[in-house]
Amino acid sequence: MIERLTASLPGTSKHPRAVHIESLNADNWSRWAKAILQIENALYEPSRQDSPETLEKIICHPSGLSLLSLVDGEIGGFCLGAPLNLFGHVRGPREDPDLATDDVLYSADTCVDSRFQGQGMGRALKTEQLRQAKAAGYRAITGRNRGGLAQGMWRLNRSLGARAFHIIENDYIDDLTPNLCIYYRINLNP
Repeated sequence: MIERLTASLPGTSKHPRAVHIESLNADNWSRWAKAILQIENALYEPSRQDSPETLEKIICHPSGLSLLSLVDGEIGGFCLGAPLNLFGHVRGPREDPDLATDDVLYSADTCVDSRFQGQGMGRALKTEQLRQAKAAGYRAITGRNRGGLAQGMWRLNRSLGARAFHIIENDYIDDLTPNLCIYYRINLNP
């Protein structure tokens, strides 16, 4: 089943642009894989890009919670998540005391095509992810934001209740600075 949420983005005063937020899962991954990879490759530095196999594992996980936004039938962004225990190989989740549980969602990736940034699409995706995670029985969402290079996402996550859980230094294999990762947590049942 694909859940749909409709919102609108600024367009002209006479023609606002409709945005549909849908579930992204094993049923529709192959349809959207190429566009998702293109957006991620265009916006993320190589050290933060995931392989197609990793993205598929997240999106197709039976307890995963991934979303995509469509603007006029074209993908505008996505928000990917799966149970935290799937990410024991990643710094942050690996040190999380809740790693062995199945009631924490790891938000692995939120990305909005540059054409739609600054219009509320990232907020719409994250807000819907929070709503669906709580409805699915998750008690928290965790994730990582690269310090300095992903400040917009860190501000968005903070506005939704995120608190820094762990600061990780020298996590990225590149020469970009700062080489700092913020591992955060959003409690869904305060």
